[in-house]
Amino acid sequence: MTERELRSLISRSQKDGFRELFGMYKSYVYSVVWNRIGLVGTREDAEECVSDVFAEIFQHYGEIREGRLHGYVGMVAKRRAIDAYRRLSVKEPGISLDEDGMQELPDDTDVAADAEQDSLRARLLERIRSLGEPDATILLQKYYYERSSSEIAQSLSLQPAAVRVRAGRALQRLRNLLTEDGITL
Repeated sequence: MTERELRSLISRSQKDGFRELFGMYKSYVYSVVWNRIGLVGTREDAEECVSDVFAEIFQHYGEIREGRLHGYVGMVAKRRAIDAYRRLSVKEPGISLDEDGMQELPDDTDVAADAEQDSLRARLLERIRSLGEPDATILLQKYYYERSSSEIAQSLSLQPAAVRVRAGRALQRLRNLLTEDGITL
């Protein structure tokens, strides 16, 4: 459904239109949120943040200029995810704040290993995104969020068998890309 068709549906029935908007963007928003808070939050935290994102989008929908919906959704998702990350990071056990409000690392923290792990994650995510859509979304949903082929198929309007085939092919392409980079998992 195009943004113009979505806007037309919302003008006829806000309830149906917002339901369609949610269906179109829920995987995207969840991915943005989970990529930010996954290390410090739970699935419930992510789902709460996604709910907050859509509440804000629905509340300010009339202010979104035509042709800007996707960017607006991404911006709200990123901003809310950053807020959630900050809120959840303070709660993380083993991390305390000094008198300036800066995080103090526990003595057993291996900063070099953590930095290398973060770098590897970033390169892996970059390679997954280079696969294009819907393959990138399929791999992230299947292996990162542990969603079933049926759940992914429903969100992408595909058949479950097509999701499984695409996932297998995309995974092989990803392995080839990572091998070219000298990364073995």
